[in-house]
Amino acid sequence: MKKVELHLHLDGSLNLEYAKKLLGRDCKKEMCSTNSKNLKEYLEKFTLPIKLLQDEEAIETFAYLLGKELQEDEVIYAEVRFCPLFHIEKIPVDNVILAIIKGFEKVKNVKINLIFCMMRNFSFEKNLEIINLTQKYLGNHVVGIDLAGDEANFKTSDFEELFKIIRKKQIPYTIHAGEADGATSVMKAIEFGTKRIGHGVRSIEDSEVIKELKEKNITLEICPTSNINTHLYKTIKENPIDKLRRLGIKVTINTDNRTVSDTNLNKEYQLLSECFGYNENDFLEFNLNAIEAAFISKEEKEELKSKL
Repeated sequence: MKKVELHLHLDGSLNLEYAKKLLGRDCKKEMCSTNSKNLKEYLEKFTLPIKLLQDEEAIETFAYLLGKELQEDEVIYAEVRFCPLFHIEKIPVDNVILAIIKGFEKVKNVKINLIFCMMRNFSFEKNLEIINLTQKYLGNHVVGIDLAGDEANFKTSDFEELFKIIRKKQIPYTIHAGEADGATSVMKAIEFGTKRIGHGVRSIEDSEVIKELKEKNITLEICPTSNINTHLYKTIKENPIDKLRRLGIKVTINTDNRTVSDTNLNKEYQLLSECFGYNENDFLEFNLNAIEAAFISKEEKEELKSKL
């Protein structure tokens, strides 16, 4: 079935065959993490991909190959996120962004937009630079901004000033919260005014947070397999996605990192179908939720709905 994906990291979704071609060796163990002990260890699998994304040809090709993979997965719309400042060892940041856009534009059957990531371990000044880059490219295949990285060691509450700037500039935003840190992180993201939360599964730990999510119509970008890989949950059955849905929270299904987690949306749907008995109507609901939460115009949303 046709699908929409809102939470997908470029550097976590690099084509292994092209990486092997560039490096002259099999690098699956360096880029895949199905047995990490925690989020911090999971994030270590991004070291090699970031090194690979340092010249225009490689960046454009990896973007194109991800677009082709999305097409094979029957994705009709995706928002792909990455941190522009990770890829400027050899070329200017504008070249990085334009190379990704060029790669995605080669894939005609999938509409792909970008979300830029601020990083929790970055200085205020570096994250401000990412905000300004987002503003510069907003409307040119760039639709929003995110806060990503080591949530446990860099608390969401530390980024209040940056989100004040983002709101003032009227940039759409989502925030990673409620993954490595608990429900208090989600509550802080809600206080910052976000309408979307990356992961957010640990909202289930606090009834007040659930109430706020529901009242403010906030959408969760849930990534089931990723949550197992980071040892947040041992099995899909433990993931609170079904409980959250039954409580009236809007949830969407995402891969997070297709290569690092060795997954795609077909796999995610299959796991959820086997565990919770979800059928096509359930997945249609999740995809409609994703369209409603997407950082695109009403007209574009209606067009996607008609395709579904």
